[in-house]
Amino acid sequence: MNDRKARTTLVMASMLGSMLTPAFALQRAHDPLSSGQVDQVRELGDRPVDRIKLYLKFVNERASAIKELTPSSTENSRPAELRARFEEFTRLTDELSENVETYHGDRADIRKALRPLVDSSGKWEAVLKAPPPDHTYDFARTTALLAAQSMAEQAQKTLAEEETYFAAHKDEAGKNGKAPTPEQ
Repeated sequence: MNDRKARTTLVMASMLGSMLTPAFALQRAHDPLSSGQVDQVRELGDRPVDRIKLYLKFVNERASAIKELTPSSTENSRPAELRARFEEFTRLTDELSENVETYHGDRADIRKALRPLVDSSGKWEAVLKAPPPDHTYDFARTTALLAAQSMAEQAQKTLAEEETYFAAHKDEAGKNGKAPTPEQ
């Protein structure tokens, strides 16, 4: 009897795993940017300030979408849409963070992009916390909150470091540094 129960459990676990695997693969494969937006990002590979501002625009668009999807007391929630926006927000914030880190490491003067980033990133947490708890998107929201907090800290720290560096190296101010190769 135990052998039969073990086989049944194994078969059910196997079936569940095979059903969930394609869903997880699709979820990871979803790019939060349209092909036109990806082209815009690629075109700005040699212009750090503009590229960071473009990513900031995309992240702010997702924050606005989350805000619009947050139900009032009379509306029904759309948890699947909120989860998708939280996931897009997280992916775009991670991309933005990588760009800031890369350009800062290459000593590009990105202060003009960091100032609005510091301002915007300070507002994201309230937007992300506004929707009521829902098991459909709670994990995605927590991940988005962590990404937003990390980005806010990184932006503030990087801006302070850039201010110090370019105060001491005035001849390098306003330059793009060694820009990374645009994504293929």
